[in-house]
This record gives sequence, structure tokens and C-alpha cells, in this order.
Amino acid sequence: MISTWFSGGRAAGQPARRRRRSVSLALVVAPAAAVLLGAGTVPAMASTPPSMTANNGAVNIAIQGPHNSLKFYWAVNGTTTWHAETVAGANTTYSAPSMTVNGNVVNIAAMGPRHRLKFYWAVNGTATWHRETVSGVNSTYSAPSMTVNGNAVNIAAVGPRSRLKFYWAVNGTATWHAETVAGRGSTFSAPSMTVNGNAVNIAAAGPRHRLKFYWAVNGTTTWHPETVAGIGKTYSAPSMTVNGNAVNISAVGAGNSLKFYWAINGTATWHAETVAGRNRVR
Repeated sequence: MISTWFSGGRAAGQPARRRRRSVSLALVVAPAAAVLLGAGTVPAMASTPPSMTANNGAVNIAIQGPHNSLKFYWAVNGTTTWHAETVAGANTTYSAPSMTVNGNVVNIAAMGPRHRLKFYWAVNGTATWHRETVSGVNSTYSAPSMTVNGNAVNIAAVGPRSRLKFYWAVNGTATWHAETVAGRGSTFSAPSMTVNGNAVNIAAAGPRHRLKFYWAVNGTTTWHPETVAGIGKTYSAPSMTVNGNAVNISAVGAGNSLKFYWAINGTATWHAETVAGRNRVR
């Protein structure tokens, strides 16, 4: 059990095998507001959250920019000078991005036009961003979550008809492999993803406001579902991380409360805690 693509690594590492088990907006932030629940038009996103990571003595930030562009900013640790780059121009980006570092490369994923899933990578020290299409038209209906797993990049996102989809590519290749983690009507928020030992973990809001968790052992395509919290318990996209031999998940609960859940690796017993009571979060 458990306790969020990179073509990027392309310039840095060579194939071996990758893959799965789970954490936070997975650093790669995935807001519930970005999810379209499997259909409909892309909402106006005036203020989607950024994604941020540390990268070899610097801080990197990615965010949806003006006119649905994708912007990237970086600053060397200990300085206040921020450098701005345009990863993708107008009308390319329709969700909050997710970002991770893989060797000497930065990777960013976001929902693109006509519900495509787009991936961008750049070698550290350059301002040249390379783009790939992870999945095509009408394939993606949420902000993605992304993580690095060994010599591969993993991405999760909501697919058509509220499916939960997973994609991976080996560093140095542009071939994206698609898997269905959970079928239609299963997923109603952007996912959160992390790697835990030899497995990948994904969490998301499920039907009737449940909190769902999925894991798969690296090298397999068998996803194991668990219910972290039952009906009427979850009202946001979750955030997840690994902590020692456990997995931690947080999400907004009933009555605008903040809930926390944890489980020891190898068990399916989820423990619930209330971090902040009713009407303490929005």
C-alpha cells in the first residue's frame, strides 16, 4: 500500500524502468477548481495557483500567465533577482501547472487547448523550452499532478467522463504510455501524486465526496483502490506526501473543515484527524 512526464530528463539520463505509488499537489499543484469533472468548457482561470520546486541552488516557479500563457520564474538562492521566461505563449495553457526537476532538467505539465495534456522541459542554464503532447484532444479535464520516478516521469490527470488517467515516459524518450487508474465516474478533483519506495500513489476526490487513494507497484499496470474517507467527507482536491514509512493526505472536509489522513505503508487502515474545525477554511 502507500502512505504528482518529463521529456526533460531527455538531456540527462538514460532508460531503465520507472513507476509508481503516492503525495502533494504533488508538488505539482492541482486545484479542485481546475477540474471540469469530465466535460464542459474550460473555466476562466484568472488566478490558478503556481507550482514551485527547488532546483540545484535555485527556486523555480511556474504559473498560468496572461492570455492563457505559461510563465516560468527562477531566482538563485540568496538573491532577490527573479528571471522570467515564457514557456508557452497565448492560448496554450488552461489549468494550473505541475512542475518537477529531473536531473539537470525542469519539467512542467498543464492542460492545453481542446483538453490536451501538454508537457514542457528545459535543460538547466538554458531558456529553450521543448514541448510534447502527452495526450490528445478531449483527453484531459483537470490540472495535472507530476512526479519523477527513477528514470521516468509520471503524470496523473482527470480524463474524459471523470476517469483517472496516468501517463509515464522514460527519460530520453518522447513516448508517453497511458493507463486508466479508475474508470468513468470515479474522479471529481484534480489528483495528487507521489512516489513511495517501489510504488506510485495517487489521491483524488471520488464520487459523492469520498476521498480515494490508488497505488501500483513499479513495472505493473495493476492499480489498487482504497477509500480514505467515505461519503460526504471531501470537498477539495487533496494534497499528499510521504513521511517515513507512512503516507499523509489532507483535504477540505465537510463544513469547511481541514482534514488529515495517514496510513502506514503496507496497510489499508487510514487514520483521520481534524486539523481545523468547521468554517476554518474556505
